[in-house]
Amino acid sequence: MEAEATLPFQSRHHDTLRLGLASLKEDVSVKHPVEVIQREHRQRALASQQQMLRDLYGVAAPAKAQIEAQILSKFTRLPGAASSSLLGLESLTGELDEFKYESYLGLPEVSVLPPVDLHSQMELKCGMLGAKHDRMARGIL
Repeated sequence: MEAEATLPFQSRHHDTLRLGLASLKEDVSVKHPVEVIQREHRQRALASQQQMLRDLYGVAAPAKAQIEAQILSKFTRLPGAASSSLLGLESLTGELDEFKYESYLGLPEVSVLPPVDLHSQMELKCGMLGAKHDRMARGIL
């Protein structure tokens, strides 16, 4: 398997009053083999597409595509209100044409979880919260 399946150690202060009791075991997620295969396939497809662009149009074409992807991946909404769709990035990569399980599972209108606290999310994003991967701050109770 991968090295990601090991238990992390807590190196930063955990805000117990705001985030609840710390649990390192729950932060480790064992990845399903199909998820690993899909991620690796996506990476191989991206690498082969960049190589094809490099062979056809030169070094500038894949560099331009990477810069555009970096710019479009930075446009996000404030946390808590609604998740960012990253429509520009999806149209650039061609993911708009794909219908995946994320398209119909995990929608906020069918969620049983309480809404995410905007202040905790912004503290986490700005690095003021302390703990890097707290489940409550990510909206997972």
